[in-house]
Amino acid sequence: MESAIAEFLPEAKNCIHIYFNRPSASDDGQPVPIAGPLQPEFTYQLFGENETILGYRDPNIRLDFIGGDMRPRVQIQYEEKVDLSTIPKFSEQQVDLDEAFREHLPEAAFSTTENGKPSPDMSTWKPPGTMIKDFKANGKSYEVWSASLADAAALQLWQNVQILVLFYVDGASPLELDEDWTYKRWTLHLLYEVTPSDGSASSSYILNGLATSHRYWLPPTTNVMRWARSLPSPPTSTNGASSPQRLPKLERADNDDSRIFKETVELLEQPCRERVSQFLIFPPYQGESLGTRMYQTLFDHYWKQPNVYEIPVEDPNEDFDVMRDYADVQYLRTVPEFSQLSIASTLAPEKLRKQCPIPREDILGNGVDLEALRHKCKIAPRQFNRLVEIHLLSTIPPHHRSRARISRKDKSNSENDRKYYFWRLALKARVYSQNADVLDQLSDDPEARVEQIEATVDRVQIEYEERLEGLKKRIAVAAEEQNGTLSRGTKRTRVIVESEDESSDDASKKQKL
Repeated sequence: MESAIAEFLPEAKNCIHIYFNRPSASDDGQPVPIAGPLQPEFTYQLFGENETILGYRDPNIRLDFIGGDMRPRVQIQYEEKVDLSTIPKFSEQQVDLDEAFREHLPEAAFSTTENGKPSPDMSTWKPPGTMIKDFKANGKSYEVWSASLADAAALQLWQNVQILVLFYVDGASPLELDEDWTYKRWTLHLLYEVTPSDGSASSSYILNGLATSHRYWLPPTTNVMRWARSLPSPPTSTNGASSPQRLPKLERADNDDSRIFKETVELLEQPCRERVSQFLIFPPYQGESLGTRMYQTLFDHYWKQPNVYEIPVEDPNEDFDVMRDYADVQYLRTVPEFSQLSIASTLAPEKLRKQCPIPREDILGNGVDLEALRHKCKIAPRQFNRLVEIHLLSTIPPHHRSRARISRKDKSNSENDRKYYFWRLALKARVYSQNADVLDQLSDDPEARVEQIEATVDRVQIEYEERLEGLKKRIAVAAEEQNGTLSRGTKRTRVIVESEDESSDDASKKQKL
């Protein structure tokens, strides 16, 4: 019985074959393959945690994506189908292949009449929305376009490709678009490789990757309004000195029509967080640093918008964090206030007393208002704190980054040893504040907790050292590319990435580059 049923329990990802194609200009209408067959990495969104296609023998699912608009076409075949829902063990796992894919693909994907032929207007087709960046890399030309999902063309494109996000982004889920107003809050960002158009039906745009972002409005507190650059400049007195800013007096409208507030408020232009959500570079185009380019483009695009208070990322995994750290550190080092940060080498004795909190701001800020700098850079707190620590570790010579050198703590004769001691002290403060509840439950022994924190700091430092070494290599490769000395045979490290909701202090899809 078990062996017979095993024939009808194939592993889902081995049965799904994905192809990327250019639309065809030939009479037979057959698309021109770019890449494939590819297999998905995750299928649990369609087939459950076991990721098996229960009830089918030798299923074969071919999924084609064609042209710049990524119109999909699915073909489902199998040798035999049986109903196993009457067996208690499998009752909840029985699937209907057609229904499983119809939930995540537009109805046109199941049509057998088009046969993959390009639409007549593909030679003049343009991506939806607005182009926000164009660049050259790897000897190719690229463009990044952004469009609100309130745009029908952008929404259709998203519906065409959303299944790929489920297949390649661990933890991804369909966007919540239950109400009309939610479409305006979601933005679709598209990374296209652009090839010269030959005037045929073949599109000059080939989609290489995409991202989504979601706008979260913020309560208009004074702090938010100030850093979102929404507060008006205070009036100046006749002698040029600034006078205290006064808010307008509020009065009841009653029946006096002249007092009624009539101005239309555009909610999308109010102070907000623009949270990067799903993020995916398609498998055929990974390993070319396109994810970094895409992320940098989105960050720069939203940083320039005055009402954007912060640019967090929703639930990034470890691999995405690596790419993001590289991109963010490179960006921050172009900010003079950040690049000039230094670690304090001395502190007042009263600030180092055991009963006093660790003076993290004094150590890492060393006279600079780190919170003001963070707001200026629009980076979420957790990420900004890590970036400060990574950058300042790079200012300490490598041979001074050892616990063995700081036995005398702040009394060391070496300035770099003192800086390293203070750097670790600041890192310990953050590690403890973020994990106080867990650490306090580990042991009633204070010394055991201290050692646990020390071990955690050691692991974090190793991670930071790896970031700095990777950053050094990336900068060297970029310099070689710019100078034209990078060998064509040079292999890049493939960056496979996924996306932490770190909207300030809260946490919540993952991404892949």
